[in-house]
Amino acid sequence: MLTIDLSGRVVLVVGGSRGIGEGVCRAVCAAGAHVLFTHTGAPEHASRLALLLDELHRQGGSAEAVAVDALGSAGMADLVHRVVTERGKIDGLVFNVGRNTARPAEELTEAQWDEGIAINLSAAFHAVRPVLPHMLRAGYGRIVLIGSSAVYDGGGGALDYAAAKGGLEGMMAHLCRAYARKGILTNVIHPCVIETDLLKRRYRDEESRKRLLQQIPVGRFGRPEDIGGLAAYLLSPWGDYICGQRILADGGRTLFAR
Repeated sequence: MLTIDLSGRVVLVVGGSRGIGEGVCRAVCAAGAHVLFTHTGAPEHASRLALLLDELHRQGGSAEAVAVDALGSAGMADLVHRVVTERGKIDGLVFNVGRNTARPAEELTEAQWDEGIAINLSAAFHAVRPVLPHMLRAGYGRIVLIGSSAVYDGGGGALDYAAAKGGLEGMMAHLCRAYARKGILTNVIHPCVIETDLLKRRYRDEESRKRLLQQIPVGRFGRPEDIGGLAAYLLSPWGDYICGQRILADGGRTLFAR
């Protein structure tokens, strides 16, 4: 039987408490890795966070959660230092921080643009930069950036969001060129129409959900575990020959809509 085995691996998931990030944590943890994931520390999510950790531990997984400001370079650097000090290494990094606020481009203010780029792109830099020295010393590392199908169709409703997710592709290209020969492989996963809180808020009524579903050839919405399984694959030895790829996980919607 073929399995994804991440036993002994240490994986940092930046933005892992819910939605796609939760799906990644569940999959990577189930594959045997020790998972440390970040969250905002918002009090309203405390009970949900505790439930997730309890489920992961009851299923035999090894996981811990840390409240960190993903926009703070010092905080991320301190977190990476802590992980390496306690665990000896960081084998994989999954960047999943993001925010998409739909609004017309002509109404987008400079402050909103700066905020969108910071959350969706600069935060990735703050996560990637501190792990690179440790991966370089180990001669091994796997980086997975969570993008969006907006880079293909401009969708999602926000100019800043689409632009920032496109920036992740440029980041990936540089990382591959500079570090692939040194054992660090980077890929981007572009999800689309994943059943998260954001999708449920945006498509509240049954009729709008039905119209959206009709655009997806496979006949269902994506699930966080769909992205989680793909991330786990890329982090595992099965992904050792995959580098510099933009993987669209959209149930065929992007091609179907052309």
